[in-house]
Amino acid sequence: MQFVIGKVLSAAAIIICATHVVSAQAQEAAPAQPETPAVQSTRFDDWYYRCADVKASGGKSITQCEVAQIAQVRQGEQDVNVLTLAIAKTAAEAGKKSSSNDLLLTALVPLNVVLPVGLGLAADGKDVVTVPYRNCNQAGCWAQQKLDGKMLSALQKGSAGEARLRLMNGQNINLKFSLKGLSKALAELQKPAKA
Repeated sequence: MQFVIGKVLSAAAIIICATHVVSAQAQEAAPAQPETPAVQSTRFDDWYYRCADVKASGGKSITQCEVAQIAQVRQGEQDVNVLTLAIAKTAAEAGKKSSSNDLLLTALVPLNVVLPVGLGLAADGKDVVTVPYRNCNQAGCWAQQKLDGKMLSALQKGSAGEARLRLMNGQNINLKFSLKGLSKALAELQKPAKA
């Protein structure tokens, strides 16, 4: 089974893409590559809190942060990303103030998934949410869901997570991931921004 991984959908996706671009550039070692944002990362058990300074419209630099985890499988001689989960603060809607409690989950999975089924997420064997796919591109298929208090609580209280998806050939896939460290990483994400 071959998986392909790695379009900017949210602040989280910016960092996900930057991370994939940096690793791809390092592998290719091609000269004169465009500058990618430097990603600063802190590990909280199995989750990472990471931030990158990105250029906003108007040329102003802003810091975008997320908590993330990447699940991989060994394929031949290399590790292949099969699931990237990232949680970031949602951007404020036009005319509204952003709440520091508004969080958006972004997931990236390989191509060739059945889109109408969605991406199921479970914590400790209990279903938490089915996340609708937003789009697919050369990096894979993207799913996004604003997390409500119940979903967030289930993920934070759990120790083992599972992502469920269906491939185009009808095969159901369960991808395991850890929830260890998620609460600490989210606490760091929700700290007030430093001026």
